[in-house]
Amino acid sequence: MKIAPIAMTCILSLFPATGQKAPVQPAPEWENPKVFSVNAEPMHATFIPYPDAASALKNDKTDSPFYRSLNGPWKFKFIAKPSDAPRDFFKSGYDVGGWKEIPVPSNIEFQGYGIPIYVNQTYEWVKPPAQPDPPHVPHDNNPTGLYRRTFTVPADWRDKEVFVHFGAVKSAFYVWVNGRSVGYSEDSKTPAELDITPYLVAGANTIALEVIRWSDGSYLECQDFFRLSGIERDVYLYAAPKVRVRDFWARAGLTDDYTDGVLSVDVELANKAAGRRAGPCTVEMAIYDRDGKTIASASQAVALDGKEKTNAVFGRTIKHPLTWTAETPNLYPVVVTLKDGAGRVLESVGAKVGFRRVEIRDGILLVNGTRILLKGVNRHEHDPITAHVISEESMRKDIQLMKQFNINAVRTCHY
Repeated sequence: MKIAPIAMTCILSLFPATGQKAPVQPAPEWENPKVFSVNAEPMHATFIPYPDAASALKNDKTDSPFYRSLNGPWKFKFIAKPSDAPRDFFKSGYDVGGWKEIPVPSNIEFQGYGIPIYVNQTYEWVKPPAQPDPPHVPHDNNPTGLYRRTFTVPADWRDKEVFVHFGAVKSAFYVWVNGRSVGYSEDSKTPAELDITPYLVAGANTIALEVIRWSDGSYLECQDFFRLSGIERDVYLYAAPKVRVRDFWARAGLTDDYTDGVLSVDVELANKAAGRRAGPCTVEMAIYDRDGKTIASASQAVALDGKEKTNAVFGRTIKHPLTWTAETPNLYPVVVTLKDGAGRVLESVGAKVGFRRVEIRDGILLVNGTRILLKGVNRHEHDPITAHVISEESMRKDIQLMKQFNINAVRTCHY
C-alpha cells in the first residue's frame, strides 16, 4: 500500500512547479486502430515464382528453386505479456539454448502453453461485470510467444528480392531479421509478406517473431469458435527478380449465350532495379487445356524505366470451353511469363481458372444460365487435434463429406 505514494512523490519531483504533465506514451501498434501493418507488402494473389512456363504449369511450389519453407521446429519462449520479453531476444547473439521448441505452424495453446478459450460473441479477456473497452486489451495478462530460428539463403538468390510469407498469425506480431526490425502485422486470417532483402547476410540468418495473443484487431475476431494464438499457417521464403510480377488477376467468364469463354488477365509489374533502370521487358500470357496444349496466347512489350510499377492487360475469347459448375469443375491453367530485353525468362507464375457466369435474374440465382438451389453449411477452420492448423487431407475430407450430402455452398465463417 505504500508503493503508490512513493511513486507519486517521484513523479511530482520531476515536474516541481511548472505544471508540466508527464509525456503521454504512444499506444503500441497492437493497441492502435490506425496501424494494422508496418512495412508489409500490399496484398496480392497467392502464387510462387518459377524459372519457366513449364514449371509454372506444373505449379508445385516445392519444386521451385525460388521457394524455401520455414516450417518445422522453431525455438520458443512463452511469456505472460509483451513487456516480459527479454531484452534483445531477437538479436543473433542472444542465447536461446535454454528455450524449448514449438512446431510451425501450430497453435500455442495446443502445444501446452496457455489456455484454449471457447466463447461465442463475447471477448475472452473481459470478465463481467467489466465491459469491453476498445481498442484496449490487457497489458498485464496478454499471453505472448517468442519465436526464433536460423535459415540460409541460396547463393543464386543474391541478385533477387527475397520475401518472407506468413500465411496466418494470430493476433498480432513483430518480425526481426538478424536483429533488425523488419515490420509488424495484424489480421490473423490474412497472409502477411515482408521484403527482407536489405536485412540478409551471407550464411546463417536469424529470424525472430513476437506473437501477441490479443490486439485491437481481436475486436474484429469475435467469432463462435476456440480463441487461440500462434503461427497458424505456412511460413516460407520466396525470391523474385528485381523486375517482377507483383500481382495478377485472371477473370474467366462466358458470353451472353454461355457458349464462348471471355478471358481477361491484368498483370501488375513492380520495379526495384537500381535507379529504376529496368530496361525493356515483355509479358507473355498463355492458357492451356487439360493436356497442356496452348489454347490461346499473347505478348506485350512494357516499359518500366523510371517507374515503380506498370500494368499489362490481355483479353481473349475462348471458343466453346468446358464450363465450370460444381458438378463439372473444369479448370484451365493460365501462365504469365516475364522476359527481359534479350528474351531471357525472368520468372513465370500461374493459376487455374474456370469459365462460368453467375447472375441473379428476377431474384433467381443462375450459374451458366441454370437455376441453382443453394444447400449450404457453416465451416470453421478447426481440427480436433491440430486446432486451426488444417492439412490438405483434412480439407479434402470435409469436402468429400459435404459432397456426400449434396452440399454445394459453404459459409467460411467470417474469414
